[in-house]
Amino acid sequence: MFVLSLICLVSGATLAGAAPDRPVPQAACESVGGSLIVGGLCLLGFGLPAFL
Repeated sequence: MFVLSLICLVSGATLAGAAPDRPVPQAACESVGGSLIVGGLCLLGFGLPAFL
């Protein structure tokens, strides 16, 4: 679960950071990147009780 969360967080941050350089609309890239970041945080929070 941690690896999947880390992949989502890193890919979301990369996509949101590279949004100004993309030919597609910047808002779409930032929205998808933000959704990946939130999804990664949710996965991390979902897996947290396994470590307690």
